[in-house]
Parts: sequence; C-alpha cells; structure tokens
Amino acid sequence: MKLNLEEIKKLSDQERTEIKQRASQVVNGLQIKKLNEVLDLLALYSFNDEQKKFYILIDQLDEDWANTNTRCRFIRALIEEIKSFRKIPTVKVIAALRKDLLDLVFDRTRDSGFQEEKYESYILELKWSKEELDSLVVSRINEVFKSQYTSEDIKFEDIFPKPRKGGGQTSIDFMLERTLRRPRDVLQFVNEALKIAYDRDRISWRAIIAAEANYSEKRLKSLKEEWGEMYPSFIDTVEVLRGLPSTFTRSKLDSNRLDDIVETLNDGHESDPCVIMVKSFFSGKSVKDNDIIYAMLSCLYRVGAIGIKVSSLDTFLWSYIDQSTVSKGEIKRSSHIKIHKMLHRALDIEVDQQTIFNTEIEE
Repeated sequence: MKLNLEEIKKLSDQERTEIKQRASQVVNGLQIKKLNEVLDLLALYSFNDEQKKFYILIDQLDEDWANTNTRCRFIRALIEEIKSFRKIPTVKVIAALRKDLLDLVFDRTRDSGFQEEKYESYILELKWSKEELDSLVVSRINEVFKSQYTSEDIKFEDIFPKPRKGGGQTSIDFMLERTLRRPRDVLQFVNEALKIAYDRDRISWRAIIAAEANYSEKRLKSLKEEWGEMYPSFIDTVEVLRGLPSTFTRSKLDSNRLDDIVETLNDGHESDPCVIMVKSFFSGKSVKDNDIIYAMLSCLYRVGAIGIKVSSLDTFLWSYIDQSTVSKGEIKRSSHIKIHKMLHRALDIEVDQQTIFNTEIEE
C-alpha cells in the first residue's frame, strides 16, 4: 500500500490502527530475525568455551528512566528477550526486579492470551530466612564498629539487650516481626536503634521501643513509595486501618469509618484500583459498599500491610510469605484480619498496653 500525505490525512482511525499494526508486525519480524542471527554469532564466536560461565546482570530497572507505561513495555520486552538467550548455554542473563514492579509490568502489559503462570519457570523469588537476616545484621554491626571502635568481632548480644525476663522474646525476633523479611527493613530498624542509643554502651529495650516509632513511620512512607505506581492513593487507603485493634473483623469497617476516606479517594489518582471502585460507586454503577472494602483490603494485603485468615482453621496469609494476592472470594470468607506490626505505631493501632509497659521499663 502506497499513500501520499493527503491520502494519509483522509484515513479513518481504524485504518490508521490497521496500518500501524501491519507495520509493527513487519518490524518485529525483522527484529526477531536479526536477534536470532546475533545470538547464533555470539554462541559461535564469543561464548564458545563450555568451561566458562558468563552472567549478565541487569539492575536499576525501577528507576525513573521513562514514563510508567513506556518503562513497563520495555521491561516486558526485556523479559521476553531474556528467554532467547537460553540458546547460549554458557550465558545466563539475570534481570533484578522488585516484586511490586514485576506485578505492575504484568498488569500494564496484560494482553489477550496472557498467562502469567507461563513465566513462573523464569522467575526466582528471593526470600530471606531468619538465620540469613540474623547473619546480615551481625555483619553490618561488625562493619560499623570495626571502622570506628574495635577490630574484634562483635556479637549481636554484645550490643542489643538480652531476652525479656522470664525467657521472653529476643530483640532480633522483636525487630524481625516488624519487617517484611527483607534486609532493607531490618537494617533500617537497627539503624534507628543505633541512633537512639548513640551515646550508650548498649541498646536497651527502652531504646528499641523508641526506635520502633521512627521506624514505623518510615516503613509507612516506604510502602507509599514502593507501591506508588500501582496504588497512587495508598496513603489515603491505609487510613482505613488507623486506630483499629491489631486483629479485627470486616464488621469494623463500617460506614462511619469509610465515609471520609471514600470522599478523599473520590478525588484521587484515576489509575488506582481503589479510586476506580469509588468513582464507579459515585457514578451510579452497580458497585456496593462491600466492593469498595474488598478493593481496599486487596490493596492493603498486596503491599503487606495486613494478613487475612480465610477460615478459623487456617493460619494468617501474608503476601510476602504466602501468595502475593488474594481473591475477592478469599477476602469475603476471611474470618479475621491482622495489621502488620511494622505499622502499629504509625497508625495508632490498639495493642496490649501492659505488654508495651513491661517492655519499656526493662533495661
């Protein structure tokens, strides 16, 4: 098909779309052919020593190097092309992605026929055990103190308090309970404790409790930043939890609690799933109060702010330990909802005050 400028101007939107799709198919076909030729040459001349293994690491994909939609499409294309490098047995290409970014990429580039489970064999989810996080904290403490105070190895208990009286919880367990089991979380908590007790020989339980308040506020801010592209109005949505008991049922989310938050979300970013649900509610579509609650709880579960207990016989599910998302049906069947301890101080969550008091007075 040959078209001049005047003929192009007369084309309908549908005709323009068809021409664009045909052109894309041709370009993509040529690119795939060229890519395969390059891979064959690399396998033949560059990576032909079977005794050597090569790793190519692609990182910093979460940085702001393009607008969100463009970045998601580039990352999706990268994931597709990484699979092509399996033709070269001596080379492994690794793309490092945060879980929230990978979810966003799949959500924004989901086309007809897309099946997320097909990618499972290419994805390795990194999880840290308690022992690995313990070791990491000790290594960080030794690095800090070796450069400033001593060249001897320092143990965790040399700096942090012993378990609470009566064989209670250790300080490292106390901190790990308030993390998403990631290095950045526990190191942030440790750093806050070191700041509080900077002029003391040891860190007391009182200092840890004081550090928890600062840490909790920072964790709330970090969640907003981490999930800001998928849930731009997260900081408004999470307010539905403020002042609730640490474990509650859906009946606690009554109209009195929801009214102000729903009004705020109605003015929120239109790409946020919770905002979309609220706007649909106000526009008269077949959306009920419960649908808004389900959207909110789905968001809060996905970011790690809450865990849910689907039935009285089950344990609590958490996105960073169990499944990354929950369905509307699972939320509907949930018997209890638990707020993550990392947000207790930031959201004024009701907890056992006697337990806190006992912790605060122990040194």
